[in-house]
Amino acid sequence: MLQFLNRYTSLQWLILIVLSAFSIFTIVTKTQITTEIDTCFLFHFFTNQFVKNEYLLKGIIIAILITQTALLQYFFIKKEFVSKNSLLPACFYLSILLLTKSLHILSPFFFTTFFFLLIIAFDYTASSVKIKNNVFWVGIIIAIATCFDHAAILLLIVAIATLFINQFSKMKEIGILFSGFLLVYFYFFSFHFFTDNLDEWLYSFQKIKELGVFQTAEPIDNVKIIALLVLTILYFFFIIKFKLLSESKVIVQRKKIITLNTWSLLIIIAVFVSNSSYPYALGYLFFPISVYLSLLAQEKNPFYIQDLISIFTLVALCL
Repeated sequence: MLQFLNRYTSLQWLILIVLSAFSIFTIVTKTQITTEIDTCFLFHFFTNQFVKNEYLLKGIIIAILITQTALLQYFFIKKEFVSKNSLLPACFYLSILLLTKSLHILSPFFFTTFFFLLIIAFDYTASSVKIKNNVFWVGIIIAIATCFDHAAILLLIVAIATLFINQFSKMKEIGILFSGFLLVYFYFFSFHFFTDNLDEWLYSFQKIKELGVFQTAEPIDNVKIIALLVLTILYFFFIIKFKLLSESKVIVQRKKIITLNTWSLLIIIAVFVSNSSYPYALGYLFFPISVYLSLLAQEKNPFYIQDLISIFTLVALCL
């Protein structure tokens, strides 16, 4: 089935349009903001505004979702992971969001994924002058991301790791990255200081907690435990499989797979440092899983192994 979809772009467009329409309908009719406490101050501000201007904020959510899918497609085309006509990355991502009902209750991971896709869209192999400009903006974006979700701090590690993989000179660029990051926090500090809200702003950091994934939003029965084990096995299967496949490829393509696998391993950290409880914390894994499933769809196998693995992955995410 995946090989069939991979061959017919027109069918992919049809699926993408249907999934996009259903996603927008779900946001307009069902989306609410998570009631989880101790969220970061910009996410908390977003929640308050959602109560006052629900449809305006839902419009922003729709715009973010469309941008996410566009950036995901851009990433795949830029890295030459798929053919330019393939829409499977966006199709898988929207399918996972809908199947897991992640658009019903919006959690911080939604914003972290958006900012993650933004920072990986930058060119980390550009000339010296351009790369310095890029990492400065990456630092600013990451700082804003941490104001929505403190787990987004791992995006700093993602950016640094990407620099180490793709650049020979790194320390100066890392310094520029941190300067962009600190600039945003200096602005927020100054704003709250001069508006006499500094204590309230600092208190928002004291509420940050980790390991929220163990504070489940619903009881975990044996079926969910098995699903989590299956998902864990499949996740590391993807990493190992494409690492082995990259060994036979040229250095440039091998470096792309190494970068992807590094991101996938680092994103696991977000699951454990986030305030979000299970199953919302699994949302951080949706992007890499969509990437791996799209790559898997290109592999040829006469026994439909790719289809079975994809079905097991999607079922494990839903349970």
